[in-house]
Amino acid sequence: MPEISEVKLTSEFVNNANKKRHIVDVKYLKTNKLKLIEDIDVLGKRISANSRGKELKLFFDDEPVVISLGMTGCFKNFVKRGYKNKHWKHAHIRFRMSDNNWFCWSDVRRFGKSISKEWNKNRGPDIFDDVENFKKHIFENIEHRDFQKPAHIALMNQKWFNGLGNYLRAEILGKWNKNPFQPMKNLINEPFLNHLIEQVHDSYRLGGGELYSWMNENKSKKDNDFHEWMKFYGKTVKMKDSQGRTFWYAKKWHKALKVL
Repeated sequence: MPEISEVKLTSEFVNNANKKRHIVDVKYLKTNKLKLIEDIDVLGKRISANSRGKELKLFFDDEPVVISLGMTGCFKNFVKRGYKNKHWKHAHIRFRMSDNNWFCWSDVRRFGKSISKEWNKNRGPDIFDDVENFKKHIFENIEHRDFQKPAHIALMNQKWFNGLGNYLRAEILGKWNKNPFQPMKNLINEPFLNHLIEQVHDSYRLGGGELYSWMNENKSKKDNDFHEWMKFYGKTVKMKDSQGRTFWYAKKWHKALKVL
């Protein structure tokens, strides 16, 4: 599932692709799950976007819709209709733009959906745009029971760590080189949060990961820097956490897992 960096990169792609054009036509397939967009008269309007954690807010001029990318949701440019590509086949919304090209919402696995008009209030501050409040939110609530949970579980809680997912928790905890099965509270301090922020910013700077069908449209296919940066996810031992998600960690912590 695209994480905070991939969602931010997606918002930037939406903005860069649509700076000088507007919508002249639109087709919604029956398979479209971004239903709130269908309630907007989009014709003649420009598309832009912003991101916050794992949520993407689309704007049609000044009318917002917050969406989740799901597992495979992304936006694609097509020079002509019917382009032979799986993303056209799964393009559930097809905007024809004023340059006569197509800008489409593509979602192979169809988990993406529209959520509301505004950000989810239960998600924490954004790690890119609101760093100080991100830290403050955690330090002021450090006695919350969520921080008594194992670090590899707590780090996935969007109330505190908005936008983090499987690959980022593996890299953050793995590179910190502390027992990831101990209570999150034991790890929380200024250096750890700075490390967490640095890992998130590195993943963004390196263009994000190629996760399922998601791919940074502005990234070279020959660019291996991201995969070299990734030291734990998909490369070390793994387990299923209590939520059924795969967690990758250093083998030396295997004994610590057994005593839980």
